[in-house]
Amino acid sequence: MTNPETGYEKAHRQVEQIFRQFFPARGMITREGQIRLCHMMLDALFGLDVALCDAGVGLGKTYAYLVACVLWQLQRPRQMQRPVVISTASVALQSAILTEYIPFLSDVLIQNGYIQKPICAVLRKGKERFACDRRLLIRQKQIGIRGERFRRRAAALRAANQCLDLDLLPEISRHDRRLICVPERCSRSCILHSDCRYRQYLKDSNGASVTIQVCNHNYLLADAAHRQNGWKPLLKDYQALVIDEAHKLPETVRQMNTRRIRSSDLLRFEKILTTSHCTLGAQKLRGARMAFLKAFALAENESKREKSFCLTDERSASLQHLDKAIQEILKLENKEVPPVLSNKLSDVQELVPLFFRSDMTFVRYVEYHQENGDLDIDLCAVPFDLPRCVYDALWREHKPAILTSGTLAVGEDFTHTEQQFGLDRGTSLRTLRIVSPFRYEENCLLYFPATHRKKVHSKQNTDRVAHQIQDLINTANGHTLVLFTSYDQMGRVYEKLKDKFPVPVLQAQRNPQIYLERFKQLPNAVLFASGACWEGVDFPGDMVSLLIIVKLPFQVPDPLGEAMRKQYGNLHSYIQTEIVPEMQIKLRQGFGRAIRTETDSCVVAILDPRAAPGGRYHRAVLDALPEMPVSDKLTDIQSFLQSKKNPSYFEPRFPKEVDFHEGNLLHPGSQKQ
Repeated sequence: MTNPETGYEKAHRQVEQIFRQFFPARGMITREGQIRLCHMMLDALFGLDVALCDAGVGLGKTYAYLVACVLWQLQRPRQMQRPVVISTASVALQSAILTEYIPFLSDVLIQNGYIQKPICAVLRKGKERFACDRRLLIRQKQIGIRGERFRRRAAALRAANQCLDLDLLPEISRHDRRLICVPERCSRSCILHSDCRYRQYLKDSNGASVTIQVCNHNYLLADAAHRQNGWKPLLKDYQALVIDEAHKLPETVRQMNTRRIRSSDLLRFEKILTTSHCTLGAQKLRGARMAFLKAFALAENESKREKSFCLTDERSASLQHLDKAIQEILKLENKEVPPVLSNKLSDVQELVPLFFRSDMTFVRYVEYHQENGDLDIDLCAVPFDLPRCVYDALWREHKPAILTSGTLAVGEDFTHTEQQFGLDRGTSLRTLRIVSPFRYEENCLLYFPATHRKKVHSKQNTDRVAHQIQDLINTANGHTLVLFTSYDQMGRVYEKLKDKFPVPVLQAQRNPQIYLERFKQLPNAVLFASGACWEGVDFPGDMVSLLIIVKLPFQVPDPLGEAMRKQYGNLHSYIQTEIVPEMQIKLRQGFGRAIRTETDSCVVAILDPRAAPGGRYHRAVLDALPEMPVSDKLTDIQSFLQSKKNPSYFEPRFPKEVDFHEGNLLHPGSQKQ
């Protein structure tokens, strides 16, 4: 008599059925790497471990972790079943999980008898993203009496009657959105309390049938902070965690743990005091704010880059002035100072002593922002040991977790990620890297220009880069995405090249969505981009057949980095341990814009002389990217694209044609020579 099948064995058997039978029956491709990834994720859940999964582009990691989570939940004893949390960095991925991936998976599992009803998943996010029925009603009345001029805004506000989620109503202005969103504190005496849609949303989100909660990294960390402080959690208690787009987590951890005294907040508090008829309080805060701005103002011709905090006598006096002003305001009669404002002023007062300390627990610095012509100043204090913050927030309770992204490892090495995420502090850890199924050795060509590495003046460098980009775009006949690390350099090069080609040349500004959509709609165009466009944007097909990376994406030095550098014996160790791995991860993100489907083909040109053969970071660049042919000849680019593209790709013909002659193309594997 054979032993009965365990829940662990059953779940792994079902993985094979789902990916080899059920999904292919619905038109999906069987990927061995995806199946292997799902098995490993399932092992981590059963073993109550943390899994670091580096999953290449096109592997299908979302279905891998969804299948693993659902099958694991089905094998859990009923009394132990609680939801899984899936945290992402982008709204687009959250939407896809809720409206595409989970409904499809539910349908497949119901059809094959694994479950009886659809998977219940909810989106969790901050209350400021939802409409408050009472505030919405007040605002609708205010806009309604303003007549015909405001009919468009009135229509947008009426749409909120049917849609609680303000993110789904882009027509509502930012000003109106601030006025109608759910406030920080809701009064139980509200006349709409019993019929409140937001309260019903919270009740539904915490219902017994919910098996998956989807949120972003900020909300996940805010929930962790609530739990650490003994406050009411934001998320329903969960049994396992999935962090997709996990490479964005350290950035979010830094943002969420940075303590700030903002001049813009002080101005806002001052205005609230004025409108609350607390004239004396407003005067006291105005004096403290002006002293603060004067003490931390930039010297003439000084750049607005963030600067290490230095406590001078004037700055010390301004902070003491601020502390005293808040203390005196809080002593005023309660009826004069709104309760919510009292709490915020107390929070600022608690931060003041932090900037008199000189220990290394926090790294202190000053940030400058230009807003509506005014200079805003933030005093910032970020914990030096951010990995400890991650550990305390997410790993201390030893819940199983899956962390996945396409850029968690460099080669097979996860060391940098383990340290960044605080996973080297006794956490039971599994790691797996599965490369993309795309055939880069056939469909991609890596190009380094044959150029001198001699340093040149900024203007000469701009001319050189512009000339290289022009030659490359002409050779590739357009269809180009150019990634910059600097908006300033992008602007200078754009001005030189914007009228040089027979197709549109677009420059994605700091709010790039409109330019990205236009680029996608054009049959052939060139897009200059920076910032957020290094990741998360999808250009399948021939849209991006030439990807130009102008400079290696090294991080801009900042005070936290400077503090970390002092912990290393020498600069070389710091660069190799901290700076180069970060550059490689960002480079892989940028490179990921090149090939988005199995049939895509693309040339990737890296113009930074430090990346070229013989350059300081050539080896690091090759280690970060898949194996593919490498060349330094424009003719190889031309012949490569001619072999891959349909004749229609080359219309319109660009005015400058590169004379074709026999190139010197290095073949797959040459990267490693």
